[in-house]
Amino acid sequence: MSVKINQISFVPIAMLLLAAGMLIGNKWVGLAVILSFVVYTFLNEKNGLILLFVYFPIRPFIIEFNPILKLVGDAVILVLLLKTIYTYRKQWRSLLHFEWFELAFFAFCFIGAVSALLSGVSLTALVLQLRAFLLFYLVYYIVKRMDITRADIARFLWATLITALLICVHGLIEKLSLRGLLLPETWENMPLSSINRIRIYGMIGNPNLLAYYLSFVFILTIYLRKSIQGKAVWFINISLVLIMGVWFLTYSRGTWLAFAIGFIIYLILTKNWQAFKISVTTIFTGIILIGIPVNTLAGAIENTDFGSAQREVQKQFDQRDGGLSDRMRETFNEEAVEGSKRAGRLYIVEKGFTIFQDNPVIGTGFATFGDSATLNAGSPIYEDYGIDREFYSDNQYIQIIVQTGSFGVIVFAVFLLHMLFMLWNRRQTQMTAVMIAVLLGSYAAGLVYNIWENDTFTLFYFAILAYVFNATKNRQDQNPSFVT
Repeated sequence: MSVKINQISFVPIAMLLLAAGMLIGNKWVGLAVILSFVVYTFLNEKNGLILLFVYFPIRPFIIEFNPILKLVGDAVILVLLLKTIYTYRKQWRSLLHFEWFELAFFAFCFIGAVSALLSGVSLTALVLQLRAFLLFYLVYYIVKRMDITRADIARFLWATLITALLICVHGLIEKLSLRGLLLPETWENMPLSSINRIRIYGMIGNPNLLAYYLSFVFILTIYLRKSIQGKAVWFINISLVLIMGVWFLTYSRGTWLAFAIGFIIYLILTKNWQAFKISVTTIFTGIILIGIPVNTLAGAIENTDFGSAQREVQKQFDQRDGGLSDRMRETFNEEAVEGSKRAGRLYIVEKGFTIFQDNPVIGTGFATFGDSATLNAGSPIYEDYGIDREFYSDNQYIQIIVQTGSFGVIVFAVFLLHMLFMLWNRRQTQMTAVMIAVLLGSYAAGLVYNIWENDTFTLFYFAILAYVFNATKNRQDQNPSFVT
């Protein structure tokens, strides 16, 4: 899937536009950048769609410098949606055709919205949470109605790889500068425990989200590698090693577990031992050539005057030195479990079931417990239950149980299981097997992350899901070479 430079020139141009809007930091410049993306997407919707995979992984970074740029992605998706509706205006049945998992998802959002209004959630907070759930479903809706070609896939894969390499290089600079270079001031001064300050947060601003993003990029780049020949294979191999080296340096235990589960499921379905060999070799090479040396070098830098100054800034928040061994021991040691019961994940789960017992039918509604909206707008129920801080639930299931009650749990289960059913019926292709593995891995990830309101995960997942469903439709009559 080689492409000519001019076919992906829109990617670096878009990055330069975003950089200009970020560095200048002016509202009007930001609006001009948004308008540029809107016009370009209107003229070339497929490239506009690809730009979403360039923009969203770096969105948290750029909006720290110019907040108006947070509207770029939403504006692009709106244009794509309007173009889709216009294109199918004479085929309205197609616009209104939904699978059972889509209907279940709509029902879930309806229950959460109605319950939120009954709980006194502000309209602003409710809209924020509905956006978190629905925005990237719209990407699925759009892609499902697009004619995606092999050339489109090639541009998408290369654009994704270019963006990931930029993020990885920036992440290594972050690590080796001890979070002292090329970061927004608010991120440099972010209070981190010793267990967390050793991790790479990246432009995504969160090590767990970065790990999920790089997991997707790794899968897609392996896919790209299959169709590359000549010297370009070396570039792909080096890129894979870099990606997995940074993936290791996120120290995201939940992602490692979900990745392992998904990978085992993929092997069971496909028995693709060549992919196993390449993946394991790449992961270990990334750890040996990138992860361990960078860790060692960062440790040496910590012993310099520069490192001492950076360490003193962080030690006002946590007196421990921290390290990989500390992070791994923290997973199961008694002190960590007790801390989790007092204020961590176990506390959140216990408190969640207490709230559920009082609201068992349709819950307390969106923007009431541990979601992205509560971080921005607070919650009307926290005072009633003695909750004195804002938090992510870091558990998608307890959030759904609390916010949508028994009815919400049922329809969300239909959403998850019907997607699996549809993929299972198409499991003969490699890409479908990958998506089954990703979906089952997400089931596990939901125990430790708010995975279905994670921009990076849902953007990639829904877009690829729509492509897979299209490519495997009426498979007896069509079997594109880029699917199998």
